[in-house]
Parts: sequence; C-alpha cells; structure tokens
Amino acid sequence: MKALLILGLVIFTQAVFVKHASEPHAAVFAQLEALEDHPLGKKILDTIALQMKNKSPLSDIAKMLQDLRENLVLQQQDAELVHVAQEADCEAEIYGYNRRIDFASNEITEATIDINKYTADIELLETDIANKEQQLQILANQEEQLRQKRAEDHASFEERQITTPKVVEALDVIAAKLSAIQPEADAEAVLAELERVGGNNPILALVQLASTFSAEKLQNVQDKIAELRASLEQSIIDDQEEEVQAQLNFEAQIVEINEQRAALQSEKADSETKLGQAQVQLAAAKKRKYDAGRELDSATRGKVAKEAECEAWRTQYARDTEQRTVEIGIIRQVEQILATKLEGASSYIKGRIN
Repeated sequence: MKALLILGLVIFTQAVFVKHASEPHAAVFAQLEALEDHPLGKKILDTIALQMKNKSPLSDIAKMLQDLRENLVLQQQDAELVHVAQEADCEAEIYGYNRRIDFASNEITEATIDINKYTADIELLETDIANKEQQLQILANQEEQLRQKRAEDHASFEERQITTPKVVEALDVIAAKLSAIQPEADAEAVLAELERVGGNNPILALVQLASTFSAEKLQNVQDKIAELRASLEQSIIDDQEEEVQAQLNFEAQIVEINEQRAALQSEKADSETKLGQAQVQLAAAKKRKYDAGRELDSATRGKVAKEAECEAWRTQYARDTEQRTVEIGIIRQVEQILATKLEGASSYIKGRIN
C-alpha cells in the first residue's frame, strides 16, 4: 500500500514537472495554455498531441497547420467576394427602392394636385350647367308668356275686325237716314214717333230725334258721324297694320328666344362634355394616387426589409471575419511556436499526452 502511494506521488510529480516546466519553457507554456482557452486552439493542440502520439513527422503537423490556415484564408477571401457582391446588391436594390419611393411620392403629389383641380373644375361645371338649365327654363317661361299674350292680342284683333265694320255699317245707315231728314220737324210728332220706336231701333230713334235739329245742328251731327266713320275705317286699317307688326315682333322675339336657347343648349352640352371628361380625369387621378400609395408602401417596406437583410449580412461578415482572423492568428502562433520553440512546445504537448 505504501509502495503504491509512493508510485502515485512520483507520477504526479512528473506530471507537474512537465506541465510547469523549468524557467526556459515558461513563456512557451504560458502561450500554449492561453491557446487552450480558444476552441480552435484546444482542437489544434489535441490534434498535434494525437499526431505526436502516433509518431507522425513534424512536417505532417506543419502541413496540417498550413492547410488549415490557408483554408481559413480562402474562406475569408470567398467571404470578402460575397461581401462585396452583397454590398453591391444592397446598394443597387436600395437605390432602386429609393427611386421607387421618390417616383411614388411625386406621383402622389401630382395626383393630389390633379384631384384638387378636377374637383374644382367639376364644381364649376356643375354650377354652370345648373345655371344654364335655369336660364333655359326662364326662356321657356318667356316664350309661353309671349305666345299666350300673342294669342290673346290676336283674338282681340279678330273681334275688333268683326265689330268695328259693323259700327261703320251702322254709321252708314245713320248717315243715310240723316240725309233724308227735314230739319225742324214738329217736336210733338217726333216725340210720339220716338215713343213708338222705343229701344228696339236706337238708330231710327236717333234719326227721329235729329229731325228736331236745326239745319246747322243737323249738318254738324252729320259731319261728326262722317268723321267718326272715317276714324273707324282708319282704325281698322291701323289695327291691321299693328296686328301685322305685332305678329312680326312676336316672331322676332321667338327667333331671338330660339337663338338664345340654342346658344344655351350648346354651351350646356359643352359643359356637360367637359364635366364627363373631368369626372373621368378625376377618377383616373384618384386611381393614380391610390396605386402610387400602394407602390410607396411596398417600396418602403421593401427598403426596410432590404436594409435589415444588409445589416444582418454585414454583422455576419464582421463576426465571421473577426473569428477567422483570430483563428488564423492562433494557427500562426502555433506555427511560430513550433518553428522557434519546438523543444518547449514538445514538452508541453507530451505533458498533454501523458
């Protein structure tokens, strides 16, 4: 039992001696122990220890380290190429998104201006059309009033054309009767005759009454009747001329109303055409703004997503680059130790094997 204890103490002492070498190898041991803290450093030392245990030549170990280092260098070079391509892709895509955003923003601005313009145009055109309709209704009312007035005036004219000649005819009868009267007839006889005639024949009654006049008064009455007859005949002629002129004036007014109506209808039709065009343009401007809004939203979301992706690429590239740089540094450090401090390194690794 005591012998086993002594043997264990000897083995432990040897291990401590190897692990904590004498002063000449202390620096190498410290470097190698530091490498143990990194996963790659520990893996490399494990691999070297295994190869040394298998009696592999030092050249194989050096070749293994060289291959490992060069592989990392190639990985870094490939990563740099990928990084450059990714940066170019990011720049191109973000530039494209920015152009889409700018274009969509401009489209929204221009469409908004157009919407305001067409909305104002539509309001003006609708007001103009309503005014034209009101003016057309006023013209229709004026025409109706003119036609009604013309019909009434023409009916009055036709009535006068019937009654006035009858009055003239009656005056002719009176004039003929008066011409046969003997002036200064017996008053009592005349009154008796008037009473007999009564209201059934006013002309005859008038003639009977006139027979009591003196010759001078009778002539005066005949002159007045002649003047009245001439005036009535002239009034018939004047009335006919006035009727003709009234009809001409009426027709001229109707023509003027029709011309005004035609002009208003043409202007109204033109405004209605423009209104239809403005409504189509307004709908197009609204759709343009809607489409531009969707495009702006899509481009903005695309840009945000791309920027996030690019940032993730950069972060990954920086992390991988840093890791490979550290790993290449570890390999170079091991290569340098093996190249310049092989004895100390061998002692350390042999201690790991034991």
